[in-house]
Amino acid sequence: MRRQLLTAAAVIVLAATATACNGDGTDPAADASASADKSPAAQGNGGQGGGQDKGQGQDKGQGQDKGQDKGQGGDAHAVGGKLTLKGKKAGEQLDVTLKGFADPAHSDNKFNKPSAGKRFVAAQFELVNTGTVAYSDSPSSGAKVIDEQGQSFTQTMGGVTEGPKFPVTVNLAQGAKALGWVVFSVPESSKTAKVQFTMDGGFANETGEWTLKK
Repeated sequence: MRRQLLTAAAVIVLAATATACNGDGTDPAADASASADKSPAAQGNGGQGGGQDKGQGQDKGQGQDKGQDKGQGGDAHAVGGKLTLKGKKAGEQLDVTLKGFADPAHSDNKFNKPSAGKRFVAAQFELVNTGTVAYSDSPSSGAKVIDEQGQSFTQTMGGVTEGPKFPVTVNLAQGAKALGWVVFSVPESSKTAKVQFTMDGGFANETGEWTLKK
């Protein structure tokens, strides 16, 4: 009888020891959970999700960069190039194209000649109202010619044989366009280098610039 009691006590002690080991070690349920997380199926789902997000982010970034490169490309800043500009008022926007540049330009009036030591040059702009409001402005006032020395010249009076000038005020509904020349008087020694256009009579925050061929 005594031996049976000792044996039973030993079994109880061994059972208690096994329970204590399980408590101090890794929980079997936790092991199963960890194994599930590391299983090929779980890793595959996580990998696919991450891959899709990464791929979408890269495609989006590349698309934006490509669009910016296209909008700011060299052709857009040469004669024939189109730039999109915003005005000071909300909704004001123009697509501005430098259609042509005449150097020298020729007066269409024998009484209107360049001053001594100067010549006429002229820039032709096409304006398309791509904004959400009507456009009303004096576009000739927002145009400039810049020479290689950095000197800038604004419009001058008189017309040229190259084509009609802009009227004093241009009014464009949404989607409408206007085409006209702006005439400048520059020194004979000046080498024209750039043409600029700014909305709102030259007071808007955005300025378009085109480089002339040397």
